[in-house]
Amino acid sequence: MYPANARKRFVQDGLSTIPPARLLLMLYERLLRDLDDAAAAIGAGPISAAHEALTHAQAIVDELRLALDPAAWAGAADLAGVYDWVSARLVEANLRKDAALVASCRSVLEPLAEAWGEAYEHQCGAAPVGARSA
Repeated sequence: MYPANARKRFVQDGLSTIPPARLLLMLYERLLRDLDDAAAAIGAGPISAAHEALTHAQAIVDELRLALDPAAWAGAADLAGVYDWVSARLVEANLRKDAALVASCRSVLEPLAEAWGEAYEHQCGAAPVGARSA
């Protein structure tokens, strides 16, 4: 009924309309979910699910790293270093299937996600995507 690429086109068109700041928050939300899924799969299996979640998390971190513009702000180089560290730990966590390494990455990324969410809320006057209500 629909062309094979209709869904792909729909997703691409939808993503192109999302403001960059909101897209950043969505990426962080998915990244944290991937880390939670990986930790759960390492603990309870299947291991293939841990691998899938960790490789997806690695891809997100790589995209976040590539999206940094060092000329845009002074902290970009420091954030790039954080992303490089997280990426290396995710690879190691995937090789060793080590939930503690996944947790260490999450403990670094969660405050970043919260800070970006607060900045978005302050800038836009709206609750960030995926924000938990109190």
